[in-house]
Amino acid sequence: MFNGKREVGGGSGLLIGDHLVLTNSHVIGREENYKTLEINARLGSRNANPIKVTAVHRDDARDLALLELSQPAGDSGGTSRCPMPVIDDNQQAPMGTQLYLLGYPLDLDLSISSGLISNQSNPTGRWQTDTVMNVGNSGGPAFNEFGALLGIAVGGIVKWNDAQVSGVNFIIPATVITASPLYGMISAIPQPSVCWTKWVDTTISFENWSKLNSTHVQTQANAGMKIPEILAGAILPEDRRLIVNIPVSQLVEPKQLERSYTVDKTKDDHPVVFAEHSADYADTFPAEPGYRITGCSWHVETANGAGNIACAIGDGGAQARFTYKLTSGPAVDRYRGWLGATVNLSQTLAK
Repeated sequence: MFNGKREVGGGSGLLIGDHLVLTNSHVIGREENYKTLEINARLGSRNANPIKVTAVHRDDARDLALLELSQPAGDSGGTSRCPMPVIDDNQQAPMGTQLYLLGYPLDLDLSISSGLISNQSNPTGRWQTDTVMNVGNSGGPAFNEFGALLGIAVGGIVKWNDAQVSGVNFIIPATVITASPLYGMISAIPQPSVCWTKWVDTTISFENWSKLNSTHVQTQANAGMKIPEILAGAILPEDRRLIVNIPVSQLVEPKQLERSYTVDKTKDDHPVVFAEHSADYADTFPAEPGYRITGCSWHVETANGAGNIACAIGDGGAQARFTYKLTSGPAVDRYRGWLGATVNLSQTLAK
């Protein structure tokens, strides 16, 4: 520093390409505060050979930074594990989602901690989590249980109005990272080094592996295996790994589909003073894309004053129309009619 003292600090980061590391801006010292500032990255282990950082790109408003490495990560034994599925939609990681945080706390080697997404309503866009964070965790990646990136650690609250606080920590979610000016550098990473790919929430079983067109596979992440299993070394052989981030359209569609829909309707009006009143109702359910409806059945869970229940398939199987009648009592009595039912549609592949 300018006072003649030497400072050494560190934090965590995420390799997102051969030459780029994503971290927090506050992890990297400010150049103007030092006579000389040297930044090195160590990949995988804090004991690995250092790689010199040649440039720092900051987004201080979001506390983000991109570090440019002087040589490709692979030259020092690192690997970017490309492509990396990224969740940039809050609805795909709701409150209660399991979260795993990787980083280097307290100058220790690579560590993992876990917790839940506690809240997503912070005005800064950051997500609250009860995952344990300590000095050194800042900038470390946070994943869901299938290895999809949720964001990076940024810090937490340890004191509030003179009271000690624990379990109130925050990550910068991918939704905030993609809104940063730095994201232009991430999205500009050329193939095949680009890591950042959109997560598609698709469940794939082992049986589906043989049905996949390998030329359409977009990621080789260990999806279907959970983070603890991956870290424990339970890695599947390359030709048997499950994968994520595959559009459903790239799977072979099943020839038959069954879909269920809930009908819940109450007739609350009483337009006649001294007599019952009835009205007809209808719910329309479309076929799944590429399918046609071949059968419609229903099961009534609860009903009062319900009748004329029927289901008709129309437009060559493009839709099913579920119809029924509800009766409510006179205005002087005011009992209601209702229907709670499940409609089941059988569908066949139209191709």
